[in-house]
Parts: sequence; C-alpha cells; structure tokens
Amino acid sequence: MYGAFLVALLPLISVIWTVLERGVPGLSYNFLFTSMNGVTGAVDNDAVEGGTPVLGGAYHAVLGTLQITLWATLISVPIGLLTAVYLVEYGSGKTLTKAITFFVDVMTGIPSIVAGLFAAALFTLLFGPGTRTGFVAAVALSVLMIPVVVRSTEEMLKIVPNELREASYALGVRKWRTITKVVIPTAISGIASGVTLSIARA
Repeated sequence: MYGAFLVALLPLISVIWTVLERGVPGLSYNFLFTSMNGVTGAVDNDAVEGGTPVLGGAYHAVLGTLQITLWATLISVPIGLLTAVYLVEYGSGKTLTKAITFFVDVMTGIPSIVAGLFAAALFTLLFGPGTRTGFVAAVALSVLMIPVVVRSTEEMLKIVPNELREASYALGVRKWRTITKVVIPTAISGIASGVTLSIARA
C-alpha cells in the first residue's frame, strides 16, 4: 500500500522539483520589479540573440492583477452586500426576491469566458470598438464575484440570532440602524470569508 502511494507521489514530486529547479533562479529583482514600459518582444529577442539580459519582467503583470482585483472587489462587494441585506432583511416572500435569487443562481454558473465576452461587448457598445482598459477586466471579474458575495453574505446574515434584532427593536432602534450596527458587525467575519472566497474564484 505504501509502495503504491510512493509510486503515485513520484510524478508530483518530479513536477515540483522541475518547477523549482528551473524557476527559482529566474526570480531575480529585475524580473519582479523591472518596468515593461517601451519593451517589446522584438527587444527581448534581440537581447537573447546578443547575449544580454532580457529586459522583460513580471512587474506590470503583478501590478495589473492587483489593480484589476481591487477594482473588481470595489464593484462586487457593495452590490453583493446590499443585495444580500435586501434578500434577508426586507425581501421575504416578495416576487422581486424570487427573481433576484433566480438571477444570482444563474450568475453562479456563468463561465469566466462568457463573463469576459459580456464585459468586452458591453464596453464596445458603450464606447465603440477598440476599447481596451483594465476596467473591462474588472467588470468581467465582478460578474463572477457578485453571486459568491451574495450567497455567502446571505447565509451569514441568516445565522445571526433573531434575538439580537428583537433586542435592538425593543430599544427603539430603527431597522436600517439595527442592520448596520448589530446584524452586519455580528456577521462580519463570515462576510469577509465570503469576499475572500469570491476573490479566489475570480
């Protein structure tokens, strides 16, 4: 049994070793922090042929990924949080609630390529062909993130004890203030986990 486990583990160890052996030497300061401004593939090819260091680095890719993820989070978290609050606190039994729930379920199964095509088509219609900005990618990612934020936040709000809400109402606190000062702070750790999960999915 242990022998079979080791045999199955060998390919994984081989892949990890190969990646580390060939990849770690390339993780230099220049590779991670060199600007790609004005650098093209032709420049890199000339550098390789001439034996000089390749100018291209991962700086722009890393920075762009972080920026797009931040923009997508800023778009999806408020929308997802407000939608979940409506579904749990205000929309019980309403037709609009059923429609929102249906569309959230549909959005959960949207492939990333479809979300990307939707964002590209939307911005092409609004701003004309040839529109290429990082914000398009952020919109595509937010389409993928919103249903995860809604579902996770909805479940976290549902498990907040009703006794907390009733105690707040008994003190004369209005509903919106109860939500912002009692319900959401109680569920904030679960909401944060849901946001993290949505970022990981995107």
